[in-house]
Amino acid sequence: MSEHRDFLNYIEYHKSINAELLASRNRVRHFIGSRHNPEDGRYKEILLMNYLKKVLPSNVSVGTGFVRGREDITKQIDIIIYNQNIPTLFSEGDFVIVLPESVIGIVEVKTKLSITKWESVIRTSHENGEIINHSIFNGIFSYESGINFERLSNNFPDREQRLKNVLKNYGSRVNHISIGSNLFIKFWESGNPVVDDSIPSYSFYNLRELSFGFFVSNLIEFIHSTSNGLDISDSLRNFLYPTQKEILRMDDLEVKLRDSL
Repeated sequence: MSEHRDFLNYIEYHKSINAELLASRNRVRHFIGSRHNPEDGRYKEILLMNYLKKVLPSNVSVGTGFVRGREDITKQIDIIIYNQNIPTLFSEGDFVIVLPESVIGIVEVKTKLSITKWESVIRTSHENGEIINHSIFNGIFSYESGINFERLSNNFPDREQRLKNVLKNYGSRVNHISIGSNLFIKFWESGNPVVDDSIPSYSFYNLRELSFGFFVSNLIEFIHSTSNGLDISDSLRNFLYPTQKEILRMDDLEVKLRDSL
C-alpha cells in the first residue's frame, strides 16, 4: 500500500510540473498580449531554463548559445546543458559558446509546434546534433501542440506519413520530443525494449498531463548515466517514471528507421 501511495504521489508531482510550466507561460502574455511574440517566446525559453537549473544535478550548467565544432558552428541553441568542468570558449551570464565535448544535452523550445514547423524544427535539432557529433540528449520541447497525431491517423494518413518521414530522414540525432502536456516521443537507438526487435525507432506516447515531467526525467536519467556511468536505481526509476508508459504507447504511430532483417 505504501508503494502504491508513493506512485500516486509521484504521478501528482509530475502533473504539477506540467501545471507549473503552463501556468507560468501565460504570465507575460497576460501583460503584452500577442503583439510581441519573440519576447513571449524568449520568456518561455528562460522559464524552462530556470526550471532545469533547479532540478538538474549540480555538476552541470545550463545556458543558451552556440557550440563551436572543429570546422563548423551550430545555429543558436535555446538551451545547452554542459559539463562545467570543461572550459568554455565564451561565457557571459547565461550566454555561452562551448566545445562539443562539453555538451551533455541541447533543447529547442517552441511555444507551439505545428505541422508547418515540424520539418524545420526536427532538421535544425538534427543538424546541431551532427555538429556536436557524439551521444547527447537532443530534445525538442513545445508548450502547446498544433499536431493531433490521432486525428491524422484516422483522417489524413498521407499527411501523417509525411511527418513520420521527417523523423526517418533526420532521425537518430533527435531523441526526445515533448509536444504539449500529453504527447511524448522517444527515440530508441537499440529498438524499443518492449517490442524487442533491435530496430532503431521512435515511439509515441499519450502521457496524459505527464509529458513535461517525462521529458525532464529522461534528461535527468541521461545526465546520471553519462556522468556516473551507472544505471539508475529502482527507487530513482520509480520516482522518474511513476507510470508504465508502455501501456500508453500509440502502437500505430511507431516509426522504424529501417526494415527488419
